[in-house]
Amino acid sequence: MLKALVLTVIIGTLMLGYWFVRLRYNGIGATSEFFLDPGFIVTSIIFLFVLSVVVIINSVSSLRIKINNDFIYVSYYPYKRKWEKIEVSGILSYKIRKFRPYREFSGYGVRDSQRKGKAYIISGNTGLQLYLKDGKRILLGTQKTQAISYAMDKVMKEKNSLR
Repeated sequence: MLKALVLTVIIGTLMLGYWFVRLRYNGIGATSEFFLDPGFIVTSIIFLFVLSVVVIINSVSSLRIKINNDFIYVSYYPYKRKWEKIEVSGILSYKIRKFRPYREFSGYGVRDSQRKGKAYIISGNTGLQLYLKDGKRILLGTQKTQAISYAMDKVMKEKNSLR
């Protein structure tokens, strides 16, 4: 998310910088003629449009987690619309933990690291760490640690009582 915004700003700055340099070499200084150049206007409009789209998409994004007795469902709208299913029977253990998004997973979003496992992070630094029986790890970022802890305690207690 943040990478897309930074990348958009960098590309836009480079595009606008190109027009400044190009028009400067053509003898047009930083006058009103410069800002009336059709190429500069089109470039500016494209940059502002792309920047607006990136900001709007990132502002409506949401991480949704549903926990029931059989599955944990995860969706990261609008990037990942389909619900990903994690079987409760495949969970070996879990814990609520603090993490460092940039240090551990290179930022926010849906991340997949061979060393750290998969992560769904939208904001903050607290999440539900799942350790699966197949050796995989999944981190679900959350702001509602008490609610998710209560739900996981309940689901895991029911899972263990069914054995």
